[in-house]
Amino acid sequence: MSISLYKPNSKNSGCAFNFKIGVNRNKEPVVYVSAIQQYSWDEKKKSGNFSGNKDDPDKNINLKFSEFEIGGILSAFSCRYEYSAFHSYEENKTSIKFTPWDKPSKDSKGTQKTIPAFGITFTRNGNQSFRVPLEPGEVENLKEFFRFYLKELFSHRRREEIKNIQKYKNEKKSNNAGSSENEEAPF
Repeated sequence: MSISLYKPNSKNSGCAFNFKIGVNRNKEPVVYVSAIQQYSWDEKKKSGNFSGNKDDPDKNINLKFSEFEIGGILSAFSCRYEYSAFHSYEENKTSIKFTPWDKPSKDSKGTQKTIPAFGITFTRNGNQSFRVPLEPGEVENLKEFFRFYLKELFSHRRREEIKNIQKYKNEKKSNNAGSSENEEAPF
């Protein structure tokens, strides 16, 4: 399951982000995030292209979030504060920020108002930035996606726990199967 955000722009500085629920080596659900920088802009079609950067490692980034990072992001979304984290893998150092901002907008009557928005920024090695703005509806969708992930993770862990308890009970039962109540006391 995944959720994608495509944000091309005419300045050719847009990004696309993909949040995906996969599984790790332990077969537990995990959230992977990939981002790619915009490759080009077609002025006639008013659309951006990202696929031209798919093979350029400097234009792509992949991260894995822990359940506690997901919890921190959910809290930041709900309470409107900045969430930041840092990942280090091999020679790459990546800072992660989910930052609230007030987006100026006009309502149907033309009255200026402010919309509570968020921005995501991943910065690798201090000079490679991947940014995407989030509209309120996109924030709500990500919140539900993250909550779904947490439910899946906890359900998986509970199933494994029940399976291990049953395995232990079966082993204990089979180990006691050789003993009989009719045996004489060992004294």
